[in-house]
Amino acid sequence: MERLTPAEELVMLKLWKLEKAAVKDIQELFVNPKPAYNTTSTIVRILERKKFIKHQSIGRGYLYSPKITRESYRQYLLKHLMDNYFDGVKNDLVALIK
Repeated sequence: MERLTPAEELVMLKLWKLEKAAVKDIQELFVNPKPAYNTTSTIVRILERKKFIKHQSIGRGYLYSPKITRESYRQYLLKHLMDNYFDGVKNDLVALIK
């Protein structure tokens, strides 16, 4: 698994919430100013290339759904944070949170 960009994470958060969605459905969950449809579509295609999502053909369009669970990505991020910023010391992270 690889780390997502902030824009990719925002799209994934929307898709995890929806579970299955067209690009238009994802875009509607953004607050104003909403990203352009083409921008959202491009990010969705990047996420599919990175194997975070999959698609299903519906007529002339596609429905997208996550291949990676929110929990598995959360665990990956926490491990990344622990390894790269806290040298694997959990107590240092916990002390920061308190």
